[in-house]
Amino acid sequence: MDKKKIVDTLLKSPLFQSLNKTQLGKVANKVKVRQYFPEEIIVWQGQPSNSLFVITNGIVAVKRVSYEAENLLAYLMPGNTFGEVGILENQPRSASVVALSEVDLLVIQRDDFLYMLNRYSQVAIELSRILGRYLVESNRRLAKDEKKIQVILLFNLHEDTGGTGIASLIAQELAAKNQRPTVYVEFRTDEEVTKNIRSPKGGGTFHHPSGFDIMLPNEDNYLPGTTRTTLMMDKLQNTYENIVISLPDHLDESSSLMLEHVDQVLLLISPLEDAREKIDAINAQLRKRLRPGETSVFTMLNRAKPEYQDLKITPPPTDFELPYMDDFPAYSLPKKKKLAIPDPILDVIDTCIDRLERTHNIGVFIPTTTDVDQSIDTSTYVDEVLNFMAERFGGATCREASGVWNSEDVGLVGEKVFIVESYMSQQDMNTHLDEVVSLVKKLKLELSQEAMALEVDRKLTLI
Repeated sequence: MDKKKIVDTLLKSPLFQSLNKTQLGKVANKVKVRQYFPEEIIVWQGQPSNSLFVITNGIVAVKRVSYEAENLLAYLMPGNTFGEVGILENQPRSASVVALSEVDLLVIQRDDFLYMLNRYSQVAIELSRILGRYLVESNRRLAKDEKKIQVILLFNLHEDTGGTGIASLIAQELAAKNQRPTVYVEFRTDEEVTKNIRSPKGGGTFHHPSGFDIMLPNEDNYLPGTTRTTLMMDKLQNTYENIVISLPDHLDESSSLMLEHVDQVLLLISPLEDAREKIDAINAQLRKRLRPGETSVFTMLNRAKPEYQDLKITPPPTDFELPYMDDFPAYSLPKKKKLAIPDPILDVIDTCIDRLERTHNIGVFIPTTTDVDQSIDTSTYVDEVLNFMAERFGGATCREASGVWNSEDVGLVGEKVFIVESYMSQQDMNTHLDEVVSLVKKLKLELSQEAMALEVDRKLTLI
């Protein structure tokens, strides 16, 4: 790896991304490049902490060994670092790190890293943020273990996405399925949105006949918006275990605070020309704030109007699509105890609820060429991976995409690829990720590939 590639790699690491290219060039002079093979031990538990490692490609497993058992603590992906805590504490390694696939690493010796912390305040600041995030996330996981709280945010990227109806139906289904206290919070202030959901008796919160509460936050308050939001979230999490919040089409200071607690984000769009632009804009904001592996993001296209039924525009890729329905159950204060939900909506809502605890994602990319650029039918391999993933994670889906990759032999190669995806819990990923990597290695040999792509929690690596 030449110096330019090292600099480009360091730019992708949160620890070094605040440095300019001149500074990164000086850091690169201190970097060594190492490669490890599957099952090879990178660092041993108990060894001196004499190096910082930056993963450039591949997947590693962090394990702690005791007399009783071997415990898997985490998987780390490209861009992640490890070894920084031991360097700061000048203590032996607290865990072993093992290569799960072929792994490429940048290695910085302890003395060089300590010099960088003193020389570049930006690195020290970023390191403090990373360590602070570790602590906050550990405390959050401990708190959530004591009381299982599930939070869903819906961003209404267009005015006519049916967000009020969808949010209330999700709350209804959550309350019915797990019989736990549930609330739907309407955070939009548009009068057309809120007029139908105000309590008939007045007040900001009331109980809906379908088994959940509805809250309209009170804005007539002398407190700043962020303070109101913090107090509201504390109150919600002390009172409810299922929280569904409907938001406008953008992130502001208040909704950014909510992201600290969220398990699932739904982006609701209509089939309009600016849909892709809106999704790209909010996803760029979400990527900076969401916790990888702890929050899932899905896009839902709703053809809510008759004129949208057969609208022939090319929408952005979506996870769910709701067809136009004459009987779409738009929210209103019902006379019946429970609203009947049409099957297309019920299927989507049930899938969203099922994935609430499945915040991790694995995607296997299956090519349609062999020996670099010879087209073949890989449908049997797609079926094999679908069955493999479904057996281990309870379900799998497949979608088609176009891919371009750079072959060492012939240069750029364009082809159709199939992406088989599953969503799973942390425990299921810890149990089966090594099996997925082994399957990808097998497919690589059978399909005569230079490399196979594997995506874990939206981070792509090559096997």
